[in-house]
Amino acid sequence: MILIIVAIVIFVVSTYVVARQVKPATMAVTLSPGDNVTVGTASLGKVLTVVYTDSINQPLETYITVPGILKTIYSNGQYVVAYTVTTGTGTLYLVNNYSVPVTIKYSIIGVSVTSSLIIAGALAFVAIIIGVVGVILAILGAVLRSRK
Repeated sequence: MILIIVAIVIFVVSTYVVARQVKPATMAVTLSPGDNVTVGTASLGKVLTVVYTDSINQPLETYITVPGILKTIYSNGQYVVAYTVTTGTGTLYLVNNYSVPVTIKYSIIGVSVTSSLIIAGALAFVAIIIGVVGVILAILGAVLRSRK
């Protein structure tokens, strides 16, 4: 039982550390046809993520200044764009590639791969393992106690 409590405490602490690393900011802008908005900058060890909706419910064109990994998905009525670079620093833009003005509401989430984030992830993993061991020991204890 103590192992389960320790696992819960470690997991809560690691979740708190991760939550402090992710700092979303929300903006809104209207783009004329062909206009763009600078979303942010990605550098080594940082994944720049933007979540957006737009007034025409169509994906916007993305433009990056430095080659890297760029992925766009559509989920739950929102577009999610993730961008990271393998060298240098790159900027991510959203471009209105349509013939009508588009209003965009977007949130930027920059996740840095820092030592505190790595430690928090490791703590969460350890907490899960300790929790599983605690549950197994609790079940074994209950089974062995009922046999007596």
